[in-house]
Amino acid sequence: MSPRTALALGAAAGAVALAQLAPSVASLGQWTSLRHMGRVTWRGEGPGVAFTFDDGPSPDATPALLDRLDELDWPATFFCLGAAVDRHPQVVREIAARGHQIGTHGYEHRHHLGAGPRWIAADLDRALASLQGVGVRPHWFRPPYGQISTGTVAASRRRGLRLALWSAWGREWALPDAAAVISSVRAGLAPGAVVLLHDSDMSSPPGSARRALNALGPLCEDVVAAGLVPMTLDRLCTGPSSAAG
Repeated sequence: MSPRTALALGAAAGAVALAQLAPSVASLGQWTSLRHMGRVTWRGEGPGVAFTFDDGPSPDATPALLDRLDELDWPATFFCLGAAVDRHPQVVREIAARGHQIGTHGYEHRHHLGAGPRWIAADLDRALASLQGVGVRPHWFRPPYGQISTGTVAASRRRGLRLALWSAWGREWALPDAAAVISSVRAGLAPGAVVLLHDSDMSSPPGSARRALNALGPLCEDVVAAGLVPMTLDRLCTGPSSAAG
């Protein structure tokens, strides 16, 4: 192979890698004033705030969280992993029965950066089939780790799904207690905020979901004091409600 050919092949490979990885910087929108770009959403409109929970359902953590949300009279949005849906379908049905919205978090909690478009599409199809089995048709997809590649965008578009990121997060996996989680969320709590928390320790250190649960009471006080209205992601973004049944 000539040096010129090798250089051309290297440049082509670099362009392919860039095309795959560049869209992932969309997750940085949580630190900007961006609301949405194309199919990707970081925050909604008006005085609302959407609390969202990733990585469940978990029979150990999700029911207690649902009870707490009932006490607060808060609707929320749960981004369920297909693998967990298959293991605990009754918990997913309970989420829907209590009036919460359900989105998909993919089937496996794996990085999209470096994954090929075919794998991403197959994983998403498997996740959607799992939710369909419990009577849920989601409108939102939050890819694991908030990673968005060209394959993520293409797969979601073809299946009519919008991509949901966030503008505030609890970082329960990295912080020591509920007080620190509360401080992290408060930094981004504002009209239109999409808050990321977790209702499972599946991909986080033990105790992460418990820290999220313990943070909800004080965060409720913050939400009320700020004049914000808790709502599902669909309502926050003026989209249709996720269908169940």
